[in-house]
Amino acid sequence: MNSYFLVGMKRKLGSKGQVVVPKEIRQKLGLGEGSTLTFELSGNTILVRPEPSPDEIVERFLSVKGRKRRALVDWKSALDDEYKVPVR
Repeated sequence: MNSYFLVGMKRKLGSKGQVVVPKEIRQKLGLGEGSTLTFELSGNTILVRPEPSPDEIVERFLSVKGRKRRALVDWKSALDDEYKVPVR
């Protein structure tokens, strides 16, 4: 592993709040033009993560094994009950 990954890389924030993701990180994560990143604030730390593609989400979902299947929830009925409109 490149030593940059262990100690961190510094980048300056541009005038419009933009930051260039270092090439080594883009290559390692397979990021390219148009890749979507998610930002999360945790205390004083900004967490930046690549958003998984729809194919990756499906693959992760299908790879879960050994979990008990939960009972199906009738969301429409639950929401209808929660947001009942008074009858006039």
